Amino acid sequence: MDAVMDPELAAEMVKLLGQELRVVRSQLREQRSGTPASDAISTGIYLQREEALRAEVVALKAENSSLHADVSRLQDEMTSVPIKTEDHHSDLVAQYKASMDAIQRELADAIKEKNMANLDKEKANEQLEELTSIREKYRNLKASKRECQEVIDELRSQLELFVEEREQSMSEGKPLESDPPSFFRNTDYPGIDCQPNRSDIPAYSNNVSMGIPKTARSHCCCDGTLRFEKDALIFSREGIALGLILRPMYQYNPKSNGTWDRLPADIEHGQKKDMCYYDDHGWKYLGTYERIGDPLLLSLANNKKLGSQRVEAIAKQTVLFPDLVSPSQMRMVENMYWEGLLQIEMIGIRCVTYDQEFAKSLFENRKDLPRSVVKDATSTSKKRKRVETGANHGRSKKKPSESGRRES
Repeated sequence: MDAVMDPELAAEMVKLLGQELRVVRSQLREQRSGTPASDAISTGIYLQREEALRAEVVALKAENSSLHADVSRLQDEMTSVPIKTEDHHSDLVAQYKASMDAIQRELADAIKEKNMANLDKEKANEQLEELTSIREKYRNLKASKRECQEVIDELRSQLELFVEEREQSMSEGKPLESDPPSFFRNTDYPGIDCQPNRSDIPAYSNNVSMGIPKTARSHCCCDGTLRFEKDALIFSREGIALGLILRPMYQYNPKSNGTWDRLPADIEHGQKKDMCYYDDHGWKYLGTYERIGDPLLLSLANNKKLGSQRVEAIAKQTVLFPDLVSPSQMRMVENMYWEGLLQIEMIGIRCVTYDQEFAKSLFENRKDLPRSVVKDATSTSKKRKRVETGANHGRSKKKPSESGRRES
């Protein structure tokens, strides 16, 4: 059918059919022009053959007509189809460009998705590292918590033993309970002629951590020195010649498996020590003090009268190495004092003399003070030697300063 649809091929086929028809006709004519005898012999055959040829010719003509009709129809169809010339090429270019743009967009989207995937991967790696670090911190905190719990358990067991020992010692009658007002009321106030008023004593240093210079200790002619801050001492209302040292009875040592040890006294019977005291104005030398009697325990009712600042200072003295103890344990120690599980020990002291040479050495060995201040302080202390009776010791009517932390 494809061959029939070609107009040139159809024309060629018509020509060939016409030639074949002419050949057949010429053969028929030759047969007719032959001898009569032969014609008579083969008349029947020729007639039959002629009839067949005529039928074939009729069929060929019909087929030829059909072919002509097909050729005309195909020509009409070909004329109706638009011929694409330059527009066809422009359409191809446009299609190619459109396909290339689509490919480039897909490529750009793929690159963008890849970059986003890389960013997500980097974020995932950072989060994984952070998660690993957090897990490591969690493990460390868990181990630290376990250690703290062990320390707390040990502390509680030691506390139970301490409570048992305290109850046993109290049942045996050693030591006695008292309170500061009763102590000052029942103790004679000594009169010291050479001891100045506390307000008149100049401060030899404003540095809290300095205390007593080592160069000045060589001028100490008694059994040593004492250094206290204001929260560790309570003085009589009549003056500073009579006082009480507030200190913990037992001390907790976190380095020695959390043991509680009896805290030795800073001053023993028969000892005399030069005492330096830190108040709001600085370090001052108050005089040479000696111990009075046996230690006393502060009664539970008077623990709450001390105030939070004093109890906090005493709690710091209770722990030998405060830096090794958590804040929660320090608050636990403070609560032990408030609840009466731990008791505060009181040691009575009284002034016996005021060492002028030691007071002078404290100023002379202070390199950060001007020489004029040193001369004025030493000369003032010498001029202050005056005779004072016991009745005149009411010169310091101020309320005694709040006691605080012992430093040495």
